[in-house]
Amino acid sequence: MVLIHYKKTELNQFLYECSANTPTDQVIKDLVQINNMRIILDRLACAMEDLATHGPLKPEDTRGLSEQSLIDAAIETMAPEKKPWAVTPQQLLPGQRLNPDKTAYRTGVIQTEELAKMVIENCTKVKQAISKNLVDLKQCLTTKIVQDQLDLLRGCMMICYPGYHGLPPWEPAREILEGQYDTQATFTEQYDFLDEKNTSLWWAGKELLRGKLLSDFIKKNEKTKIIVRLQKTGAGAPVREPAVDAETQKKMMAFYYKKQQEQKELEADNEDVYLNSSWLILNN
Repeated sequence: MVLIHYKKTELNQFLYECSANTPTDQVIKDLVQINNMRIILDRLACAMEDLATHGPLKPEDTRGLSEQSLIDAAIETMAPEKKPWAVTPQQLLPGQRLNPDKTAYRTGVIQTEELAKMVIENCTKVKQAISKNLVDLKQCLTTKIVQDQLDLLRGCMMICYPGYHGLPPWEPAREILEGQYDTQATFTEQYDFLDEKNTSLWWAGKELLRGKLLSDFIKKNEKTKIIVRLQKTGAGAPVREPAVDAETQKKMMAFYYKKQQEQKELEADNEDVYLNSSWLILNN
């Protein structure tokens, strides 16, 4: 099997494995799906952790407001269906707890300790299952693995909020699971949410054209390892990766700076020795 290392940035990378005879169209499809699902899963896990810790998200009108006068003013102009989510309820339903959000973005109404713990533990497992650290561990991702992680988090949500009952429509975790989340507006270039139909595959400065097999470019050696990039079609070749990573470059700069300082100190010491030399003193 050919080992493919997809690398967008140091934070966005994973391993994928396939046969050398795999069509490039299939490789692109799988890489795009895994890339996008990793982004979605990371965002979903974070949203569910926030939900388990501080409850549902307030309406946009009252987020961040802590002064009651400002909250009341915002509620006056708010649509009726949003008002119940704008303030902390006076009475909690059986099993609910209160954990106020210091940022005032969330209602503070959370589920039982057991359910909250279950959600956070599973979110941690999902993050580990898609982590960039799997590259160092030589563990590959597949479309099934990332789909299984999504199903796991969906199951957690259904246990805590059956049918999303108790969640406003603007809650990020609900939006993601219902396919309503605006990924393009949220995710940065660093993570690069991709469009399969408008994406090309590059390796070693060459585009691996659609309609061909992977072996047309890398031969039929099933023990090959390649580092690839996904690029928007028509955008040209992606920028080549630096010869050294950021951490190594930082250490090199620190080393050179230290050497420069040592050289300056040495030159200063030599000048002092010269000025204090016995033959110079006698001549004076």
